[in-house]
Amino acid sequence: MIKGQQVILRPATLNDRRQIFEWLAQSDLTSNMLGPPDFPDNLVPTWDEFVSDYNPNFFTNFNPDGGRSFIIEVSGAGIGHINYNEIDRSINTVELDIWLADSQHCNKGYGTDAILTLCDYLFYNFNCKAIILAPSARNKAAIRAYEKCGFQTINESLEHFVPDYYDTVIMMKKIGNEEDQ
Repeated sequence: MIKGQQVILRPATLNDRRQIFEWLAQSDLTSNMLGPPDFPDNLVPTWDEFVSDYNPNFFTNFNPDGGRSFIIEVSGAGIGHINYNEIDRSINTVELDIWLADSQHCNKGYGTDAILTLCDYLFYNFNCKAIILAPSARNKAAIRAYEKCGFQTINESLEHFVPDYYDTVIMMKKIGNEEDQ
């Protein structure tokens, strides 16, 4: 468990994978990130597509550098999901993904706390010096939320980075001392 100011990040298990999928694919927030009408270019994944993307590694401690999923909990209840993808050790950089279970959990600071908590964890435990979030430009609420966490839009391409959207906005937060980076 990783404790934030308002949330606890509980390492997700394979038993959590179906719930995490439902939060992504069947929530009242799904249309803010995936599928028609606003995202016809990025369809809602099927269960099989999700399982392929979120392989068992995300739900075990077998290879922590390969990525890890967490349940965002408030008062013992799961309210969302956050994960980090494979850490790029050549530059100590990693990408995050986050989604909440539904809109009743929005605008309460839970997502911000989850992001900041995971960023600290990745810096102190894995020496990650830069964290990436990559929303669609159409997801204005996500961009504003990420800016509140200290992420800034960058105008450079990243080696090995494959965007999810045609209008992906790459946002980065640098952590630690400049001389360490």
